[in-house]
Amino acid sequence: MSFGIRWVAPILPEFFKLYPDIAVDLHLSDDKVDLIGDGFDAALRIAVLEDSSLVAKLLTPVRRYVVAAPSYIARYGRPQHPDDLAAHHCMGYAYRAQSDVWRFKSHDGQTASVTPVGPLRVTNIEALLPCLLEGQAIAELPEFIASDLLSAGSIEALLPGWEMALGGLYFVTPTARARSNKVEVLSTFLQKRLSRPAWHHDG
Repeated sequence: MSFGIRWVAPILPEFFKLYPDIAVDLHLSDDKVDLIGDGFDAALRIAVLEDSSLVAKLLTPVRRYVVAAPSYIARYGRPQHPDDLAAHHCMGYAYRAQSDVWRFKSHDGQTASVTPVGPLRVTNIEALLPCLLEGQAIAELPEFIASDLLSAGSIEALLPGWEMALGGLYFVTPTARARSNKVEVLSTFLQKRLSRPAWHHDG
């Protein structure tokens, strides 16, 4: 939902200027919908994509960061290893209630998994930001939200030397053979506008 509001809705005026005869029903949700069962022509998904019968085109990689405000670090200390997060306040994502696990891999090939436990779980990532910025807990943020906050110094990335699994922004359709011209046009437009986004973080 946050990605749709921040990065998809703002480019729709350009799309409609180019293609005034095409209408779009834009559904925004953090839940994973059934494209085929719910009758969607296409979707944008941000994920570490699992194998499925859907056809997915990678538009751009999306990194994830475990972050905290400087005030949190000053009060509770800076974790040095993923296992240290068990002693910290960590906010979670309710749509992954059964599998909300933060998985890390170090630069030298070690792995670690942490189940976040803390004061808040949400169904939309924006709802984590007030508590995060107030220094009350650690959170996992996607790059398209974290980038500006990291650049401004409002939050800091934790655990240098460890990375979470690299996800991506995908244009997904039920099947390539059934794509209409309007879906192809939309795919090409989104590929052009979203494949080199301003929110990629250099730090």
